[in-house]
Amino acid sequence: MAKQKVDEATIIKESLKLFRQTSYHTTSMADIAKACGLQKGSLYHYFSSKEELMMKVIMSVHNFFKEEVFTLAYDESIAPLVRLDQMFSRATSIFVNKETGEMLGNVGVETALVIPEFQPVIQEFFQDFFNAVKKVYTSKYSDIVANELAERAVAEIEGSLLLARIFNDNNFLKNTHKRLVARLE
Repeated sequence: MAKQKVDEATIIKESLKLFRQTSYHTTSMADIAKACGLQKGSLYHYFSSKEELMMKVIMSVHNFFKEEVFTLAYDESIAPLVRLDQMFSRATSIFVNKETGEMLGNVGVETALVIPEFQPVIQEFFQDFFNAVKKVYTSKYSDIVANELAERAVAEIEGSLLLARIFNDNNFLKNTHKRLVARLE
């Protein structure tokens, strides 16, 4: 028998897992309801559409990264090299998690052009990512160079995530992490 009450945070968490595992487009509201122990109709009491739910998932992932990863960039009580190392260590541990791993890169490619409402929210996530990395790199480089390095760093991370999945080898992420941190040494 289905559960009667589930909170919004649980639905977002279960949706994230499903979207990560099977993709946004192939995950149905019925799949999400089942994962949450709800009837499909009950899910619509929380979210009016799959798009609304996905928007909440994207915002939840973004907020999590802001609190757990990006915030490190602005903690000037920690040496820049350590901040960058900790940022990439935390991000990597999130990315390699099979249930909730790196999602916004996948969603960005999968949905941003098909569902235009997602594009600005996904862009905001990546802009915050660029800004956090740039903040740390400005401890050693000019604003222009730090900006270029930040853009390159995020692109390298996304590329190494793709290769790590294709080859089932997290060494791509580890090697990228080493290269990005070495730029501050």
